[in-house]
This record gives sequence, C-alpha cells and structure tokens, in this order.
Amino acid sequence: MSAAHRLVIAAVPVGARVLDVGCATGYLAAELARTRGAVVTGVESDPAAADVARAHSDEVIAGDADDPQTFAALDAGAFDVAVFADVLEHLTDPARALRATQPVLTPRDGLVIVSLPNIAHWTARRELLRGRFPKEDHGLFDRTHRHFFTLATARSLLQDAGLEIIEEHFAPAPVPLASRIATLRPLAGPATRWRPQLFALQMVLVARPR
Repeated sequence: MSAAHRLVIAAVPVGARVLDVGCATGYLAAELARTRGAVVTGVESDPAAADVARAHSDEVIAGDADDPQTFAALDAGAFDVAVFADVLEHLTDPARALRATQPVLTPRDGLVIVSLPNIAHWTARRELLRGRFPKEDHGLFDRTHRHFFTLATARSLLQDAGLEIIEEHFAPAPVPLASRIATLRPLAGPATRWRPQLFALQMVLVARPR
C-alpha cells in the first residue's frame, strides 16, 4: 500500500458507503473495509480485474469510468464518498468523470477523494532539465498516463468539475541525495510540508460538490 493510498484511506469517514472508481483488483476496497468499516462498490473496466475485486467489495460494476452512463444507472445519493485513487490521469476526460459521480453522492456531505501523481516533483524536473521525458511502466512517467498534473492544475481540475477542495494531503518521497547521505532521509516529511509542489510525489485532494 503506497503512502498516497494510506492518505486516501485515512480521509474516508468510518462506515462510509464508498464508490471506488477504477478499483482494479480491489486492493483498496479490502483495506477500506478492514480499517474503515466501509461498504465499497467498485467500478472497473477490465473484466479480469473486476472478477478479482468482487472478492473484496460488496459489489463491482463492470464499466468504463470515461463513460457517464456507467454512473447514470446508480441511485442518487447512494454513496458518501467517491474515490479516484491514481485513476484520473488515465482517463480521456477526467473532469467529466468527476462531474458524473456527483449525483450519486449524498447531497450535503458527500466527498470526492482524489490521488494524483505530481509531475512537478523534483525528480521529474530533473529529467526535463536533462532534456528527457521518458516513458516508463510505472511512476510519474507511466506510459499509460493521458494527463499530467501539478498541484496547481490538480486544483483547477477539481474546481472546473464543480468541486470545492476542503483538504490537501501530500505523500513524501526522498529528498535529493538522500540515497547517499543518510542524514538527509528524515527531511522527506518536512520538505514535503514546506514545498509540496516540489517534494510531494503524490497529491491527495478531498473535495465536496459546490
């Protein structure tokens, strides 16, 4: 479980009804049920992953998060929280997906919790300074990412989708030279709090519909 996923889990109210969008194999749903007592419904486009996720979720809907019709069949107000954990960067239209889930949230206190990789992290900036924009199998430069977000553009995404951000949390990563100088390793947390735009590897935003 990544640091960002732990932040997502901590932001979910105890006993919440959760819509886990892009649930993959249900690993997050399992932790939400175990540690938060959540009732989790997953949405997953990969049929094989959806089959695995059903063992960890109360229900799994086989559907594409890019298609608003996936959410149109759900009852209004059926969920307390919609979670997009490392999902929006893979979608064709992430703002549309955020808007499509809002009708299924409880009207006054429903939450949207989003985790996104921070393309302005210092390691990504280092690659750009070297004239590179690599394509990788995972991480900031994951070749399946369709969108790349900084803290500023992540905030804009949620606001443009009609959401009000009420909390921001940041997953730290080692600071420069920490792999060689052990005394720098404890600075990851303080550096991330001081300048998340530069030192946060991932961003977790908690929002509610306006």
